[in-house]
Amino acid sequence: MQISEILKLDLEQINNVACTNVIEDVYIGDLLSFVMANGKEGSLWLTVQKHLNVIAVASLNDFAGIIFVENSYPDNDTINKATSLDIPLFISKKSAYALAKELIALGL
Repeated sequence: MQISEILKLDLEQINNVACTNVIEDVYIGDLLSFVMANGKEGSLWLTVQKHLNVIAVASLNDFAGIIFVENSYPDNDTINKATSLDIPLFISKKSAYALAKELIALGL
């Protein structure tokens, strides 16, 4: 599924990156070392972590994008770094669980 298809959900894209990446899986986790070790390439990452290191982990694992759940909003340095690496970022008011159910309904 192309990442552009998740825009049907109640999400706000917070950086100006094309939504052409393909989502192969969804990964939910907040412990960065665990995400780094277990996240799969092409995953859409759902997290409450919002600091600059999440972009390094997403880049290392070649994630399709990041959704910051429960209104967790990253700072400008984090947004700018993701933009420079073409990693689309989204904000959701919902919990990771609620959002995961919606992603499953979309076919993920």
